Amino acid sequence: MDRRSDKEISGVPAEISLYEGFLFDLDGTLINSAKDIGVAVNYALMKLGKATVPLSKIIKHVGYGGRRLMEGVLGTEDEELVDRAVELFREYYFSNPACYTYLYPYVREMLEILKKKDKKVAVITNKYEDISRRILKKLGILDTIDLLVGGDTTPYKKPHPYPVVYAVERLGLDRERTVMIGDSEADVGAGKSAGVKTGLVLFGFGDREKSLQASPDFVINSFSQIISRLDGKV
Repeated sequence: MDRRSDKEISGVPAEISLYEGFLFDLDGTLINSAKDIGVAVNYALMKLGKATVPLSKIIKHVGYGGRRLMEGVLGTEDEELVDRAVELFREYYFSNPACYTYLYPYVREMLEILKKKDKKVAVITNKYEDISRRILKKLGILDTIDLLVGGDTTPYKKPHPYPVVYAVERLGLDRERTVMIGDSEADVGAGKSAGVKTGLVLFGFGDREKSLQASPDFVINSFSQIISRLDGKV
């Protein structure tokens, strides 16, 4: 398979200002939650009598849900061990969901502009819905979001298209005028399979090469680019 680079994929298109629906991934897209996730994972490992691991290793497994995260970090599919690890991870993370988490640059401004322009906004994440809602509320952006779809909201997680289809149908969107924006191949794959446009942010947690191979419609270096397009600037 030929490798694709971000230079071979277009930047944010001018027509994005005409889109009616904006669907965003959460971790690695709207928020940098790396440290909080890392602390929670290492808490679980310590409780299990396992050695802690560096954040760089943990982040490689973020974006596919809590179970895949712990399977990846532990390097096992032992159901009993993973079940206990997930339980411990949730125990800590649910009590400490956003101690270090912060919004990426321009996220707040972008969401406020989308709201003012009457665009529909959804967050589609593989993270549990309840903790996602708490994080969004703590960071002060929950009121700018019309719909939150968590990893346990529907029977499926990204890269399955259903969470995207669910959001499109719930918000009454036209798929041709809707975009799914995320940092991984799971986000791009889910969006493309659901028939919506796709945008890949290049500053998140996802594996850039794998994500580019998924062929997003465009790439984003900064959300300031979307703000400029919404304001009618080049």
